[in-house]
Amino acid sequence: MAKKGELSKTARASMGQRDDKDFLTSRVCAKCGEAINLKELLPVKVLGQGMAYYHKSHYTVA
Repeated sequence: MAKKGELSKTARASMGQRDDKDFLTSRVCAKCGEAINLKELLPVKVLGQGMAYYHKSHYTVA
């Protein structure tokens, strides 16, 4: 089981497959409001709200 702040084994494997493709997704960054390319996409589960999507550079763990 992944520790807090780490990706699961399945998530790490799917992140590795993303390196082959890079296109503009329909997801919008929760911080800046711009569309996100696939290589920059970082989905985050927010308790009580569901999923939020960020650019990798815009997400910080507090």
